[in-house]
This record gives sequence, C-alpha cells and structure tokens, in this order.
Amino acid sequence: MSMSIPSLLVAASFTYIPVRAIFIIRSRICTDDTGKLFGSLQVQYTVALSSGCVTLRDINWLDELSYTAAGAWKTIYGHRNVEMEKNLKGAGLLPPLLRSGQARSIVTAERHQHARMRKTVAHAFSEKALREQEGFLQGYVDILINQLRQKSLEEPQNLVDWFNYTTFDVIGDMSFGEPFGCLQSNTYHTWVANVFQGVKQIPYVHLLMYLKITWLVTKLTPKRLRDAKNDSDADAYEKVSRRIALQKEGTNRKDFLSYMLRENHDSGMTVPELQETAVILIIAGSETTATFLSGTVYLILRNPRVYQRLVEEVRSSFQDEAEITITAVQGLKYMKAVVSESFRVYPPSPGSFPRIVPGMGERIMGKWVPGGVGVHQLAANHDERNFYRPNDFLPERYLPDVLHQENDVASERFVNDKLDVVKPFSFGPRNCLGKNLAYAELRLILTRLVWNFDMKLDPDSNHGRWIADQKTAMIWEKPPLKVQLTDIHRK
Repeated sequence: MSMSIPSLLVAASFTYIPVRAIFIIRSRICTDDTGKLFGSLQVQYTVALSSGCVTLRDINWLDELSYTAAGAWKTIYGHRNVEMEKNLKGAGLLPPLLRSGQARSIVTAERHQHARMRKTVAHAFSEKALREQEGFLQGYVDILINQLRQKSLEEPQNLVDWFNYTTFDVIGDMSFGEPFGCLQSNTYHTWVANVFQGVKQIPYVHLLMYLKITWLVTKLTPKRLRDAKNDSDADAYEKVSRRIALQKEGTNRKDFLSYMLRENHDSGMTVPELQETAVILIIAGSETTATFLSGTVYLILRNPRVYQRLVEEVRSSFQDEAEITITAVQGLKYMKAVVSESFRVYPPSPGSFPRIVPGMGERIMGKWVPGGVGVHQLAANHDERNFYRPNDFLPERYLPDVLHQENDVASERFVNDKLDVVKPFSFGPRNCLGKNLAYAELRLILTRLVWNFDMKLDPDSNHGRWIADQKTAMIWEKPPLKVQLTDIHRK
C-alpha cells in the first residue's frame, strides 16, 4: 500500500494512538511538506481526500473518508437511485443516532419515512410561515438588546452565552410552544445545560466504539448524566404533548407545530415522531445559530475594515430601528457577504455529515470507495485550491460586482474561488429545512446589534486564538467571547 499523506495523519491512523489524543480533538489544518493544505484532523483515523493530494492504491482499511472537492457533495448527498444512508447505527466513528425502540425523527428517518416527514415539516419553514413567525423572533431580539444595554454598563459581556440564551428561547418557543426563559433569567435552563453536557461525552463514545466495547457506554456514563438525559427527554415529550393539546383547543398560535399539525393528515407523522422531531429542531436550530453569531462577531471585530464597512451599511440603511425587519435586512449586500464568508471560515458544524457507501462500494471522485464517506467542511473551506487566501476573512469574495481595492482584496482576485464548496446546510434531499429561518434570524440579530452598539473585543478575547484553540466534538467548544458594548443612545 502506498500513500502520499502527511505523517501526522499516518500516526493518527493506527490503533495505538494515545487515548488523550482522541479526547482532546482540536480544529487544525494539516499541511504536507510541500505546503499544500491537506485536510482537517478531527477524529482519529479520518482522512481528508481531494484529487491531487492523496494517492491511494488500497483504501480497504480506512473506516471513513472526507472530501474537499465541490463535486463530492452531489455524488454523496445528491438525489440518487440508491441513497447513501445516514450513519444511524454508529458505524465508523460516530455514536448511534437511534436508540433501540426509539421513534424516528426527520433526521433519523429511513428514506421512505423521510419523504413523508419532510412534507409535513416543510410547511413550518415556508416563506409564509417565516413572515408569520417574525413577531416571535423580533420579541426575543428586543429582550436581547435591552438586556445587553443594561448589563453592558457593568462589564464586558460574554456574547456566547447571550446568543445561546436567545436562540434556545426562540427555537424552544417555536418548537415546544413555550420558551426556556434563558434571556430573562440570564442562565441556562436545565434542559439546555443537559444538551451541552451530552455533547461533551461524544469523544468518549467515539473511543469506546473504536475499541469495539460500546456495551461499556451505559456502564461508564455517570448515573447523574443518565438521569439528566431521561429527565430531559420526558420534559420534552411532555412539552410537545401540551402543545398538541393546545392546538386541539383551537389556538391561533403560529409556530412550528401549528403548521406541522395542520398538515399532518393520516399519512403524516405520529405523536412520537413529532416529539422526536421537535427535540431535533431545537438542538439543530439553536446551538448552531448561536455558534455562528459568536464566530461572526469575533471575525468582524478582529477585522476593523470589515466591521467599519458593515457599520456604515447598517446605520445608513435605516432611519429607525423599527425599519429593521426580516425583509429589509435581505437588502444589505455587505451583511450578506459577511454572513457567507463567516459560514466559510467558521462553519457551525465543522465536521462531516457522514453517509455510508451502499452495496460493495462505488467510485467517488474517480477512486473506488468501500467505506463511509463525508464532505469535511472545515478542510474544504480552507483549501487553497478552492479559495484565494483561504484562511483570511474577506467578505469581498462574495461581491463579484464590487471592486474593492483596500488592503489588497480586489474582487478580481477571487474569480477562481469555488464558492459551491461551501454548503453549511448540507445538500440534496436531506439538506437542512431551517435554512431560511437561520438566515433570517442571524441577519436580524447581527443587524440590530450593529445598529444599537459600538463593539470592541475585550482584551481577554482579543488574542487572535479564539477560534484556533477551540476543540470540536460535533460542535465547537467555545470559550467566552467578551465584548465591550457601547450603547450609541439613539433618541
């Protein structure tokens, strides 16, 4: 077997890797001795594969591959006669997404089930639904801005927490029919805290799966964590049941379940499926959005030129804060470019969306693959063959019609950028249904934040390593992001 792969990945490909190296998984970009970007080492023996970077004569020993080429999205995740299935049973290096006897959700549904569920859930994320849900969103952003206005008088604020409070309250209200109360209490609800605690256990599950001793997962999980998980599940199911009962009473409330229940005819979703899907919607629609907002604020404040241009656009586009609506912020061209570039540099879900190659295997990007594969966003988004100055935060790459000559970021330099590599909401028939809501929420929050406050990174968060030093276990493990906020005191 012959491979032209970096020694770091070779070392990470063998069994006797130090245990701590599996537990402490940092985001990193690995380069070979010629300086070409190779990929992102995230979990043990995952290899990032891209044409021209790796030569593989025999890859039967590999459990998981990742690709940095744009064409891999269509091959792996696009519409196919035989679907590359999700990794539901924990093959490769991911824990199982489905417990024995557990009802399916829209995420864990098999192909024939997924089409049925998606048809029902899609109504909750339509343009009409988004317009009707704006009141929910604006109300929680009002609370966020008011809380920041008061608290910022005392000390710099940790925006990681505030963004999590906001997104969990928004999605909790839309999914369960009641918020978690995080914004008002300035603390994490027990249910939310349990979600974060559960995610931290994933690397340990990875290790036990790799060692083929998954039966130890339950035995090694502390009873308090098992009890917390069971309590959270029971609480979630009870909330959904209350919301369903409210719908039967004839409420006019417009949230996710109102649309799902209205369209949930005989061939729709069962109550257990609705319960599982509501939980998934909260987890998928909260932490990732908060992560994106945190990363974007950090990136714009670390790049004063970008921040100043964004401030000028936002504050010159509106005469009054009431004008800042979901529809209005869609017209902010530089804001849209900032959002797109932030998704490229700091995708909220930095790893792969694993799929299992069907049957005996098939050719992907010209090479025979027998195992599980995925498109690794972080590696693809930072590949110099995909982007000019890939590690720099340059929103101008998304403004092809604007020639911006400052600081050597002229737009013509980006003509060869492969923008279709970046797909933070995945691709194909199982892509994220909440894409439009996510864009609306994050643009609205960022715009109102820039409208109301002058912002500056606190020295504790302005050392240039806030992203680089983060660990990942499906999601980013973020340190506090302390920001000095100055209310600009509009009358």
